[in-house]
Amino acid sequence: MQEKRIFRQLSFQPFYVLGFLMIAYAFMIDTPQEMFAGLYRILIAPSNLISDYMAIGSVGSAFFNAGALLVISVAAVQMTGARITGAVAAALITVCGFSFFGKNLINTFPIPLGVWLYAKSQKTPFANLVHIALFGTAMAPIVSEIIFGVGMDYAWSVPIGVLVGVTVGFILVPLSVQFLNFHQGYNLYNVGFTSGIIGMAFVAFARMFAVEITPVRFVYEGDDYMVFMFLLILFFGMTSYGIWTNKGFKGYGTLLKSSGRMVSDFLVEHGVPLVMLNMGLLGLLSLLYVRASNGVINGPIVGAILTVVAFGGFGKHPRNVFPILLGVFITTTFNMYDPSGTESILVGLFATTLAPIAGQFGLFAGLVVAALHNAMAMNIGFVHGGLNLYNNGLSGGFIAALSVPLLNKIQERFSKHEE
Repeated sequence: MQEKRIFRQLSFQPFYVLGFLMIAYAFMIDTPQEMFAGLYRILIAPSNLISDYMAIGSVGSAFFNAGALLVISVAAVQMTGARITGAVAAALITVCGFSFFGKNLINTFPIPLGVWLYAKSQKTPFANLVHIALFGTAMAPIVSEIIFGVGMDYAWSVPIGVLVGVTVGFILVPLSVQFLNFHQGYNLYNVGFTSGIIGMAFVAFARMFAVEITPVRFVYEGDDYMVFMFLLILFFGMTSYGIWTNKGFKGYGTLLKSSGRMVSDFLVEHGVPLVMLNMGLLGLLSLLYVRASNGVINGPIVGAILTVVAFGGFGKHPRNVFPILLGVFITTTFNMYDPSGTESILVGLFATTLAPIAGQFGLFAGLVVAALHNAMAMNIGFVHGGLNLYNNGLSGGFIAALSVPLLNKIQERFSKHEE
């Protein structure tokens, strides 16, 4: 009965509102000519990491692409009959975030089609797999790379690109279920880990035939004031709405006690007001992290911030996120990478995929895995050629698999010592 009461409060409306706000904002900051010219450049870009649509297109065209893709995704989810759980909400906002760098109105759709075909083959309702279909668009660049990046005639590249995307979607579900066991639910970007493994196999096969797929770097480094203000107002609005509808912070302490380990569905467990509050606070914390690092808020960083916010209903909260951010911040202060560089800030924000480790094992464990993740994430992109947008999900899966068994043993030893 409690679950039904909570789900009646959930609505697709906030996602539609966010999507249309982004589209309207695009027309406010760009002329229609600039925006549509930029959108065309976005649509034909190979889009592997790091392809900042604010640099390839324009700020306005990046907002339009993100808003339009969010609206289409929400409508598609609604048509399946799926309800908004924490996982679905996280998937929708993550798609929106990555539409600033890597996902667009062309390359996104073959992968969900593959998941739909898998659901049909298994006689499983697609509504049960819709979040995997959305998360699976992490591999969207594989479609663009084949169509626009390898130099084939469109008569060949378009059907091959679509077929490869559909195939990736078809195999994604069974693999993602299996790989969850690998990191025991301590890596929130599980589909990112799965996509990374698929990307590694694809790139290795391509290189075997002398087809080289390498990461790229197109990064916006201009004025970020308009982007910053949009996000600041959005997150203040979410926080205020959460406090107002929840009549304060009551119950938030209980949410903060959760480790965040998969599956922690805060929408089901705590309801909409607390999740809105949590998402808003995570967004403000992420903005603070970027500003403390002296970074520019460009397309990839917008995507990273929105991904942190997205998982505010599915495992992340300030208590388990802060140690990860702090660990990466400290590490980048002393290592060879520029702390204010886009790559360093991205690693910090996306490293929060390991937030459940900090939630389960404490501050020190969070600092250590953040440092390990920083080292691995900076070097793992080559193996998948930038085709897996959730690069940190791949790194996070390996770090969780490496660290959690050791942390469990340490925790057991201390527990026995206390007895």
